[in-house]
Parts: sequence; structure tokens; C-alpha cells
Amino acid sequence: MESELRKIKDQMSKMREGPSKNALKNKAIRILKQKKTLEQQIEGLRNQSFNMEQANFATQTLKDTQATVAAMKIGADQMKREFKNIKVDDIEDIQDDLTDLLEESKDIQEVLGRTYGVPDDVDEDELAAELDALGDEISVDTNSVLIDD
Repeated sequence: MESELRKIKDQMSKMREGPSKNALKNKAIRILKQKKTLEQQIEGLRNQSFNMEQANFATQTLKDTQATVAAMKIGADQMKREFKNIKVDDIEDIQDDLTDLLEESKDIQEVLGRTYGVPDDVDEDELAAELDALGDEISVDTNSVLIDD
């Protein structure tokens, strides 16, 4: 169509006004009308195609939503069945038992960790000073033994 319209336009530009030029002009107008009609049909088909794609997309989205809801329902039903096997009171009793056992274990460790015959309030600095003094006494004793010989 485009090439035919260009050809007619070229012919018209070389012609003088008159019935021949008017005939070509009418032919060009008919071709332009056909072109517009075809463009409208193409646009209509594009719109129909777009609408069909939108409908397909909406349908697929609904199917996906149904699958998601079904999976959620199955999950919720399974959780309900499992929760029937678990009682909060039983869990609290187990927690209490564990707390008691850990306390007993702590008490046992404290008993096993007791020291015998060593006072609890011994000052480390006093013990270090006593050790140093003992070292001085030992060296004095060894020196005195050497003199006695």
C-alpha cells in the first residue's frame, strides 16, 4: 500500500489538474481508507490478544492461589494433628523436672568441690607472705647446720 501510494503521489505531481489527476486522487483516498481500516483491525486484534493474555494471567493467578490455599489448609491440618499430641502441661512438667535435675546436679558439684581442712576465708596474700617467710627459715636452718659440722 505504501509503495502504491508513493507511486500515485509521484504520478500526480507530474500531472496537471484535470479528470485524470482527480481519478488518481480518488484512488489514493480509497487506498488510504483501506489502510486506516486495516490499521483499526490490527489494533482491534492487538487489544483482543492483550485481553486474552490478561484473562489467562488472571486464570493462572487464581489457580496458583487455589494451590497455595490448599497447601496452607494441609499444613494447618497437620499442625492441628501434631498439637493434639503435645500438651502444654506436659511440657511445663518436663521443664520443671529439668530445672530440678539441674539444681540437683549443681548441688552435687558443690558437694564434690568442697575442700576439707582449709578455711574458706584464707587470704592469698597472707599465704604468699608465709611461704616467703618459710623460705627464709629454711635457708637459716641449712646455714646453721653447716656451721655445726
